[in-house]
Amino acid sequence: MFRQRLQHEVRAVARVSIGLPTLNGAEFIAESLRCLQEQTFEDFEVAISDNGSTDGTSEICAEFARRDKRFHHFRLEQTIPWLQNFSRVRDLLQGPYFMWRADDDLAAPNHIESLVSHLDSEPNADLAVAKIRRIIEEPVRTERLFDLPQLPDGPHLARVKELTLNCHPSWFYGLWRRETVVRDWDLVVQRYETLWASDHLALLPSLLDGKVALAFDTEFIQRIKRPNQIYRLDPEKLMQTRTKYKALAVEMLNARSWSADDRHQVEAILEQHIEQRVARKWAMRRRILKSKIKSLIIRNQH
Repeated sequence: MFRQRLQHEVRAVARVSIGLPTLNGAEFIAESLRCLQEQTFEDFEVAISDNGSTDGTSEICAEFARRDKRFHHFRLEQTIPWLQNFSRVRDLLQGPYFMWRADDDLAAPNHIESLVSHLDSEPNADLAVAKIRRIIEEPVRTERLFDLPQLPDGPHLARVKELTLNCHPSWFYGLWRRETVVRDWDLVVQRYETLWASDHLALLPSLLDGKVALAFDTEFIQRIKRPNQIYRLDPEKLMQTRTKYKALAVEMLNARSWSADDRHQVEAILEQHIEQRVARKWAMRRRILKSKIKSLIIRNQH
C-alpha cells in the first residue's frame, strides 16, 4: 500500500515547474497567467510567490489557483528581497525541469512544449532557450525580435564564443534542468548578491560549457512597460559590481579544463561579455570622474 501511494505521488509531480515571483503586478499578471494556462504543453505546475502585494495581485492569483489546480498561490505578508523571492519560488515545486516567469511576460503557445522537446532530445544541454521578442509598451509601443545565434559545427570554443557574446538576458527565463538551476542560481544569491546582471551570471556556466539548446521554432515575449523603469546603478556601484562579476567569472573559467591557447581566447571572450552585459569599464570611469569633478565644483562654489 505504501509503495503504491509513493509511486502515485512520484507520478503526480509535473514535468515542468514554473516559478512566478510577483510584487504588485496586477496590471499584467492575469494576461501572463492566461498565457501559461493556454500552453500546448500541459504537464506543468505554477508556483506564484506573491511578495506582499497590495494592488489586487493577490486576489487575481488566488482566483487562478482556485480555478486551475496547476496554479498555486503563496502569499508573503512581508516583502523579501528580489533575489530571495526568486530562490523561494524555485524551491516551492520540484519538477525535473524548471523555468521562471515574470509577472508581465508572455510566450508563444508552443513555448514550453518546444523547450521540453529540446531538453529531451539534447541530454547534454542544461538549458533550452527561445527567440526573444521584446515589447516596450510606453510611451509608444515598439517591438524588436532577438533571434538566436547560428552555432558553428566546428570546435567547442566557437560554440562557446557565439553563446557567450550573443546571449540575451531573457534566456534566464528559458527551461532549466533542476540540478543546474539550483547550482548556478545559488552561486548568484550566495556570492554575487546583486540584482544587476544576475541573470547573465546565472547563465554563464551553461554558456561556458556550451550546454544551451536553441529552440528556433518558438518565442519568449519580454514585456517592458517603460524603459526608464529598468533597474539601474550609479557608476561607482556599477564598477564594484563589475569587479565582483569578473572575479566569479574567472572562478568559473578556472574550474574548467582548457588548453593554454583556448584559455587565452576564453579570457578575451569573457572580457567582451562583461563589457557588453555588465558595464563598460572606461565609460564608467569617465562617468565617475565627471561626477567627482562636478561635486568638487559645487563644493568650491559654497
